[in-house]
Parts: sequence; C-alpha cells; structure tokens
Amino acid sequence: MADSKSTAGPSSSSGGEAATKARIIAHMNRDHATELSHYLRAFNGIPASAARDPQLTDLTLDSMTIRTSSSPSSSPHVVRIAPPMGSLADARARTVEMAQRARRQLGLSDVRVTAFARPDSAALAGFVGASVVVMSVCTLGLGLVRPGSWAWRALDDAALWGGAAGFRWLVKVVFAPLVAVHVVEAGWIARSRLARHGVEAGTALWWKWVAAQFLEGVPAMWRFDALVERQRKEMESAKH
Repeated sequence: MADSKSTAGPSSSSGGEAATKARIIAHMNRDHATELSHYLRAFNGIPASAARDPQLTDLTLDSMTIRTSSSPSSSPHVVRIAPPMGSLADARARTVEMAQRARRQLGLSDVRVTAFARPDSAALAGFVGASVVVMSVCTLGLGLVRPGSWAWRALDDAALWGGAAGFRWLVKVVFAPLVAVHVVEAGWIARSRLARHGVEAGTALWWKWVAAQFLEGVPAMWRFDALVERQRKEMESAKH
C-alpha cells in the first residue's frame, strides 16, 4: 500500500499540472491572442505582420512556445519568461505583467478599439452638405468655367473673385492644399491613434477610420477620442 501511494502521488501531481497547463493554453488562445501577438513583437522583435493569428502551443516555467500563421510548424517562436515562474500557479500574474510590459515597449494603450463610431445625423448632414459644395466648386467649377462658356461670362459680369480667370486660379490654389491637409490628417490618425489603440493597419476597421478622417477631418478624430474615453471609463468601472 505504501508503494502504491508513493507511485500514485507523483502521477496524480503530474496529471494535475498537465490539466492546469492545458487550461492556461486554451484560455490564452481563446481570450488573449492579442497579448500573444504583443509578446512576439515586444520580446522577440517579430513584425506585426508576422505576429498575426498566434497560437500558444506549449508553456513551461521559463518559456512560451507560440506559432503564427506565418511561422512554419517546424520552427515556432519561443518567448522567454524571465525570471522563471515558481509554478504554473504564477501564470496569471506573470502573463498580465508581461502584457503590460509589452504594451509599454510597443507604445500601445491598454484601451483597444474594436469598433467604428458613426457620426450622428447632424454631423453627417453638415459633412455631406459641405462636401457637396466644396467638391462641386472645385471639380465641376474647373470643367464649366472655360473661355466663352456661360459660366465664364457670368463670373466676369458679376466681377466675383476677380472674374472667371481669378475664380479658376482660386480653385486650383484651394483644392490641392485641401486634399493635402486631409491626407495628412488621415496619416496622423493612423499613426497617433489607430496603431496605439490596437487597430491593425489594412484591416476593415482601419480603413473605416482612415476614410472617415480623410473625408470628415477633425470631427472623426474627436469621435475616436470620445470612443477611447468611453471604453476607458467602462474598464475603470469594471475594476470596482
């Protein structure tokens, strides 16, 4: 009986550790794929494009083995856990600490945006109206205002903007900078906000925010900031 007990003890302990490890791996793959990707990027220097679709395949006290869609099955990535964990009971605290450290190293926020906030009806109406006016003036205007046309004669007769020639000059001067400003703003929201809050470049969500910024300008950025602040407050409330 003593031999039986001494044999069963280690086996039972080993079985319990295996079950614990399996639960941790399943949990990380199900709920924390983003964090796994951050580990690869921050600690192993893997580019974001190569750290997509991560899967934790093994966990020891001093390492995680992670495979991605771009890594061949024969050579997964090994992320070191330093200092090593005392036991798998430390896994939750250690993975949280590593996630926080990875975000800091990557310059990421703890608030991850996963949705697009549409403009309200009033803002949308104002945007559509302004866009129609600007685009009509800038694009149709140049096509209609030609020497000898009715539009050319009307502008000359009204003496607006220095006549027809002055109008064409003004449209050309305004149109290019206007487009350039919106291109810069679209790039700015991508770098200063989307990347920081976990919106991956090239995804449908990324394109929605970039397009909104290009078309709307500053109001889209305000909406993004409001969404981040709302999510942050929800996270703080959930802690209490």
